[in-house]
Amino acid sequence: MSSKQQIRRTIREKRRALSDDDRFEAGQQVLQNLCNYPSYNASHRVAVYLANDGEIPLDVVIQHIWLRKRCCFLPVLFRLGGLRMHFAPFTNRSRFVDNQYNIPEPDISVKRQLKAVQLDLVLMPLVAFDVKGNRLGMGGGYYDRSFEFLRKRKHWKKPKLIGVAYDFQEVNAIPADPWDVPLDAIVTESRLIKF
Repeated sequence: MSSKQQIRRTIREKRRALSDDDRFEAGQQVLQNLCNYPSYNASHRVAVYLANDGEIPLDVVIQHIWLRKRCCFLPVLFRLGGLRMHFAPFTNRSRFVDNQYNIPEPDISVKRQLKAVQLDLVLMPLVAFDVKGNRLGMGGGYYDRSFEFLRKRKHWKKPKLIGVAYDFQEVNAIPADPWDVPLDAIVTESRLIKF
């Protein structure tokens, strides 16, 4: 078993063992830490995720985005052109369908979806992170393929990529592959780390 597989297995088990109350509390603390981050406050098009597999739920963050009259988006798997994601508008009236991983996605036409380059900020789920800004996801590569254009940019870095994790998801080092897209910051229940 590779070291990435071991990290995934160990952290996912720990994450799933948390109570609903622990997860909800972590989501509230994440919002408090995000509110101190200028890039979050300046963003108008913010992508979020619906918690799955013990991830930190972003319910209070989503409510905050809506209250501030900002646009909220959810990832939608886009199978044409290499298994990337588009981002669909998300409101309290959105209707959903399950994708191939049984994760709900907004049921909306492709014409109304945004490409990754059109977002200001993305709150990304992850399994593990390290102090260099490397992120270990579930292994599908959707986020890395969708945001690969950021690896080629030297100056204009938009959207900002912020990983959302519990403190215990930090590891010493994640073996990085050449196609991995590093994060701009990590937000946990106790802090926000900029890279």
